[in-house]
Amino acid sequence: MTRILILTDYRGTFYSTARTKHGLCTMDLDKITAYLRRAGLEPEVVRFADLDLSDSLHGVPVLYTSSEDRGLHYKSWIEDLVLALETAGAHIIPGYRYLRAHHNKVMMEALRAQLFPQDARRLGTRTFGTFEELAATELDGPWPKVLKAAYGAGSQFVARAADRHELLRTARALSHTPDRGEAVREHGRRLLRRDHHAHSLHRQKFLVQAMVPGLTGDFKVLRMGERYYTLYRRNRPGDFRASGSGDFDFHDMAGVDREALLDYAERVSGILGTPLTSLDIGYDGADFHLFEFQCLHFGTVTAENSTGYHIRVGGQWRHVEEECDIEAVFCEAIVGHLRRSGPALPRPSQQAATPTRSATLRPLNY
Repeated sequence: MTRILILTDYRGTFYSTARTKHGLCTMDLDKITAYLRRAGLEPEVVRFADLDLSDSLHGVPVLYTSSEDRGLHYKSWIEDLVLALETAGAHIIPGYRYLRAHHNKVMMEALRAQLFPQDARRLGTRTFGTFEELAATELDGPWPKVLKAAYGAGSQFVARAADRHELLRTARALSHTPDRGEAVREHGRRLLRRDHHAHSLHRQKFLVQAMVPGLTGDFKVLRMGERYYTLYRRNRPGDFRASGSGDFDFHDMAGVDREALLDYAERVSGILGTPLTSLDIGYDGADFHLFEFQCLHFGTVTAENSTGYHIRVGGQWRHVEEECDIEAVFCEAIVGHLRRSGPALPRPSQQAATPTRSATLRPLNY
């Protein structure tokens, strides 16, 4: 059987996500390992801390979790290990660059500029490492603009600036790196040396982005293998932000052609080339706009609370009514990805080890 490595965090959790149905903050590893064995794989669950980088892992598929810890200290360590694995030739799913872009809007925007054609990166975006860089930059395009910290989910640290004055005031606060000792030392240097090249005290990276006016909400599309799950998110009351509003609609698409939305999502996720993709998409009445994307460790409410999914069959979109088993859908997406891009897998087994915590395994489309 083909070996596959599953890396978990210090809590023993994998692909931590808000679970609305089961009250858990992790996918069920017993179900995942059983599904993967059924597909002819031999899963090995290992904590990041127990990972042996001297082991021969060339060509071995590796699934892993990320982290959104405050300050991203733990995520930084995960990034070190995943990059080392990728350097050693392991088949990282998804690749390191997508881990780097997780919970990091600056890296996400860098990948958008590199990977997507112009019509999939319409939003004019500038990224900055310090407040002083923004203050020295003349920005093109109309106002208002959207200001985003590199980190944060659910519309945290996202603000609208009506003009340059408001932008600079907000960016100064958003990028502040509080350190009283550093601030005192820097003040002293400025008093002692007139030619002192000041160090910035505002080094939290951020981005400034064009705003799409008039939107009442946006669309969340999850691609998991060949399955697409959609929902419409209405803006918060009196706000321009939809992420984190909790006002979801799985049926009403706010007058937008669902098939056109799916066509756009299929194109964008196809460019990314990952088995799992979360897309935040806006529509201005004429064009779609990709606001953000993630390829791992994203919330799965869109799939888990759905009544079904969309799949392209014979060139046409078809809706399939089905209650989502998130572990089954996850494994189906991973196995399909491996069959397309990885080593040849044996024929799937009709039998699998019985999970210790889980209900009966459902059949999968391997």
